[in-house]
Amino acid sequence: MPDHTDVVIAGGSVAGCALAALLGRQGIRATVLEKSTKPDHYKVVCSHFIQAGATPVLQRLGVDRALEEAGAVRNGLELWTEAGWYVARGEAYGYSLRREKLDPLLRALAAGTPNVDVRPGVTVTEVLRDGAGRPCGLRGHSPAGEEVDVRARVVVGADGRGSAVARLAGIPGRVLPHGRFGYMAYYKDLPLAAPAQRSQMWLSGRDVLYAFPNDDGLTVAAMFLHKDRLPAFKADQEGEFLRAFAGLDRRPRLEDATRVSPLIGKLELPNVRGPAARPGIAFVGDAAQASDPVWGVGVGFALQSAAWLADEVAGALTAGAGVDAALERYRYRHRRQLALHHLQMSDFAGGRALNPFERMLHRAAVRDPKTAGMMHELASRGAPLDRIMRPQRLARAAVMATGR
Repeated sequence: MPDHTDVVIAGGSVAGCALAALLGRQGIRATVLEKSTKPDHYKVVCSHFIQAGATPVLQRLGVDRALEEAGAVRNGLELWTEAGWYVARGEAYGYSLRREKLDPLLRALAAGTPNVDVRPGVTVTEVLRDGAGRPCGLRGHSPAGEEVDVRARVVVGADGRGSAVARLAGIPGRVLPHGRFGYMAYYKDLPLAAPAQRSQMWLSGRDVLYAFPNDDGLTVAAMFLHKDRLPAFKADQEGEFLRAFAGLDRRPRLEDATRVSPLIGKLELPNVRGPAARPGIAFVGDAAQASDPVWGVGVGFALQSAAWLADEVAGALTAGAGVDAALERYRYRHRRQLALHHLQMSDFAGGRALNPFERMLHRAAVRDPKTAGMMHELASRGAPLDRIMRPQRLARAAVMATGR
């Protein structure tokens, strides 16, 4: 016999667990199907940089203090371009915390929330549909081959980039290629030229590099190099990783620190965006939109989209009517908040250097605190792009960039 719930969620990572906890607190029954059998399972390839735009969701979940107790760093950003250094300044802050701490913390939160059932070890194999063709549940199997059948009023894919739920439901995303490949490693005792807890980022020609302080005194050093450099990297991964940082202004001296991880990364990093919802089904996190990891937006967008979906559907599920209208409101909200950010990041992800407009903005940010504040808002991803980059702000940046 199938189980019945209000919302069935495929994926027990950041987006899925945040969504389940937010729904459960409002009296909505949520079942989370997580493929891994390990309660401490976590995503390995990640910048661990949570933008300031997602901090209100962490506070709403009540885990911000737990993150800080786990060693999370309140992050800020200092950025270098050919115009020089500037600090993206703003009152809001995000967090940097490794996923091996963040993911189990959120999974435990969801599992301990009333009305939430977290089921590990379930691989989803089918999106169930009712007589009218509307999604109405998920089917999967346990490691032992036992069938799991969960019927629900809303199906959610929170299963990451390349979502199996999207594929099974026949809802493709638009794929835009990436012109860079990315690798990272953890270092201990790596002093940075920036003040403590401030992340550094270099936009150097067609390459992007950064050093992000994290918990337990560790720093993530990462490189995103144009694919023209891929043959050399394949021939000498260790050497090319070090050489990528060698010519940077105020570079982190990786050779003087202790590397405590292997090189971790991916050769292919496509940008994917699909509809965030259709009747009966919704997507959160990377399953809805997988944007350029250069900007470390994955965790932040996962938390934000989970909160938006919970806000839109909880009332309709409680009332017992208007669920698909709520899903349509979520789809619109997701597009309004994130689509332009995604397009902007995808354009840069092709592997080009900064264009004249972008160089103007960075040059102005070096000279003008107000423009630097706008760039902080952009990096925080807490508002739609067109609300951040308003005409009067851009006009000021154009004047300030001239140095007059």
